[in-house]
Amino acid sequence: MPRCELYQDAHGEWRWRQTAKNGDIEAYSNGGFETKEDAKKDGKENGSCTSYTRSNSY
Repeated sequence: MPRCELYQDAHGEWRWRQTAKNGDIEAYSNGGFETKEDAKKDGKENGSCTSYTRSNSY
């Protein structure tokens, strides 16, 4: 199962990224979203994300 993270970028928009066990980014959102729920929906549709962790870094 892919590990997916949700985070807010420097503009306050929500984004997701899918990471490998070694920390390499395998996939990411193509844009920012106003709500966390919209970012989660996009991650599920475009990144095979089914669960998320919260990341404070961007």
